Amino acid sequence: MGKVIITKKDNCILLFLIDTAGRSQLIRAASLNEKEDNLGNIYVGRVSEVVHGIDAAFIAISKCETVFLSFSDCQEPMLRNRAYDGTLKQGDELVVQIKAPALKTKYPAATAKLSLAGQFCVCEKGGHNISCSAKLKKEAAVTLKEAVLKEEIIGRKKYSFILRTNAGSLTDLSPLFEEMRQFIAIFNKLDEIYQYRSLYSCLYSSKPEVVKLLEGIPLSEYEEIVTDEEDLYKLFTDNFENIPVRFYQDDMLPLSKLYSIDTHLKEALGKKVWLKCGGYLVIEPTEAMVVIDVNSGKTDSHRKEKETYYLKINLEAAKEVARQLRIRNYSGMIMVDFINMEDKENNKILLSALDEYLRKDTTKTRLVDMTALGIVEITRKKERKPLSEWLL
Repeated sequence: MGKVIITKKDNCILLFLIDTAGRSQLIRAASLNEKEDNLGNIYVGRVSEVVHGIDAAFIAISKCETVFLSFSDCQEPMLRNRAYDGTLKQGDELVVQIKAPALKTKYPAATAKLSLAGQFCVCEKGGHNISCSAKLKKEAAVTLKEAVLKEEIIGRKKYSFILRTNAGSLTDLSPLFEEMRQFIAIFNKLDEIYQYRSLYSCLYSSKPEVVKLLEGIPLSEYEEIVTDEEDLYKLFTDNFENIPVRFYQDDMLPLSKLYSIDTHLKEALGKKVWLKCGGYLVIEPTEAMVVIDVNSGKTDSHRKEKETYYLKINLEAAKEVARQLRIRNYSGMIMVDFINMEDKENNKILLSALDEYLRKDTTKTRLVDMTALGIVEITRKKERKPLSEWLL
C-alpha cells in the first residue's frame, strides 16, 4: 500500500500520494491564508445589491467582505426578515455558504443551498434522496444505500445524502452513520439559531481546507499519513481515526528531500512536460483559457505506421493532461491540441480514454467535444486558485 505525504511550502500545504513502488505524485495544494480557508463556512449576510442583468446579487458577510450569489444558487433561501417570494431585495438578510474563493478580480462565490461534506458522506439541506459517488462500483453502491435506508437515523428524511467513495471501504458502517447524525444535528442547530444571531455571524465554521482535501481521497487504499509539521500531525490524528498518522522528523534527511518535493514542484510550475514516449506537452495559461499543445518530439516523420505511433503519443498525453490539470489546479476552459490523426476511429479511442481519465478528478471536469479543427475542449469547475498563484 502507498502513503499520503503532507508538508508545507511557502504559503500553502502540499499533498502527495506515494505508490507502492515509491513514486510520488503531487495531487493537491491548500492555502495557509485564513481568508482563503473559509470555504464551506456559513454566515448570516445582507443583500447589498441585486443585479438582474446577470441574475445575481452581492451579499455582505461582514463590514468589509462581499460575496457573489447567483440566483441559480438561491432557491428557497433561509431569509430572516420576510417570507421568500421568489425574489431577493436589497437589505434582505439570509443564510449563505462560501462555495468558491475569490479568483483574481472576482468576488468569492456563495450559495444558499447549504451542504456539509465529511469523510464518508455529503449532507445537503432539503430533499430526501440517498445517492452514491459515481466512483463506487454499482454493487457496492447498492449495498451501501440499502444499509443506510435500513438504519434508523432520526431526521434523515429531511435531508439528501451523497455517500462518498471512502464509505464503500468500511467493513463497519458505524462511522458513516455517526457522521450522518452529526450533520443532521448541525443543520437542526442552524434552524434554531439563524433567526436570532446577529448580522454577519458565522453560524458554522468548516474544517481546515487540508482536512477537506484528505476527505476526498480513498484513504483505505493507503497505509498511513506522513507529515513533518507538528500542527498538521495533531490535526490529522484528531480527524482521521481509520488510518495511522506518523510524524516524520529527520534533520539529516528532510521529508522534502526524501520524496524529491522540489523536483515535483519544478515540474508542476514548468511550461514543458515530457512524456515517456519522447513527446511532450506545452502548457500555456492565459486570461481566457488554458492552452495545451501536444508535440511528438524528435520523431521520424517518415517512420512506418505513423498513425499508430501518433495514437500512442496522444493516449499518453491524454493521461498526462488529466494529471496536470489536477496538479496545477487549472480551471475554466481548457483547449488541448493533440497530434492530428487521419483515422476517425483513433479520435474516438482518444476521446474515450481522455474522458475516463478526467472522470477520476474529484473536481467536476467535463470533456465537451473535439472541434472541426481537432481541438479538444474541456471545462473544469473553479474551486481554488491555481498552484502557481500560491507558489510564485
